Amino acid sequence: MVEAENFIGNGDTFFQKEKYIDAIREYTKALELIGKNEDSETADLCYRLSQAYSSLDSRNDENSIKFARMALDIHRKLGEKDMEVMDLLNIGYIEMDSSKFKETEEAFNEAISLAGKIKDLFLESSAKNALAELKLERKDTSTAQKIYEEVAAASLASEDWENYFEAKRGLIGLIRKKDEEKALAVSLEALELVDKIAAHIKNKKERKEFRKSLIFMYDLASDIAMELNDVDQAIKIAQRLKAD
Repeated sequence: MVEAENFIGNGDTFFQKEKYIDAIREYTKALELIGKNEDSETADLCYRLSQAYSSLDSRNDENSIKFARMALDIHRKLGEKDMEVMDLLNIGYIEMDSSKFKETEEAFNEAISLAGKIKDLFLESSAKNALAELKLERKDTSTAQKIYEEVAAASLASEDWENYFEAKRGLIGLIRKKDEEKALAVSLEALELVDKIAAHIKNKKERKEFRKSLIFMYDLASDIAMELNDVDQAIKIAQRLKAD
């Protein structure tokens, strides 16, 4: 339906501009038009609404969780297991922002289990990274470290760089609490791998996009270098990001 698509497009534009009330208004108009259809489009719209409400007030989960669960229910009826995992991750993060940690862990564990059943290694690692993040939030550093190490090993083997470097960031953060110099060394090793992977990407635009997607690793390494008053290293790190 063209009218609904226009409302969704308007909502996306407002969301990107962080005008969340306006985004909610536009998404709601679209839902009034297509909400009776329990299909992928409606589920996607419910997801958008959950994100808009969560971004508007992350501490209040009343509306964000309502729409997140609506999306989950639709995907379950449609049998779209991979989207179920994504919905469970969305629910987990909403609950974590609301400090509902029991519900958060239940959602993340369910996501891990479902991803394992459908043998989706990427989603399984994504869900495990989310659980590790929760463990860090709850000061359970030993469990977080174990999970991050497990994800790093699995994602390295499958060349799932998104989850690998996310797990690596978590591990470096744990190392940093005890030894800044070792954390910098591990960060630089990670950037060496980024350079190695980038070198095999022939398309210049794709190579830049790959580095850009991992800018958090450069920022982390640079921040640690500055903490150690190693300005020269921080400059070198910035230059590496612009290597292409």
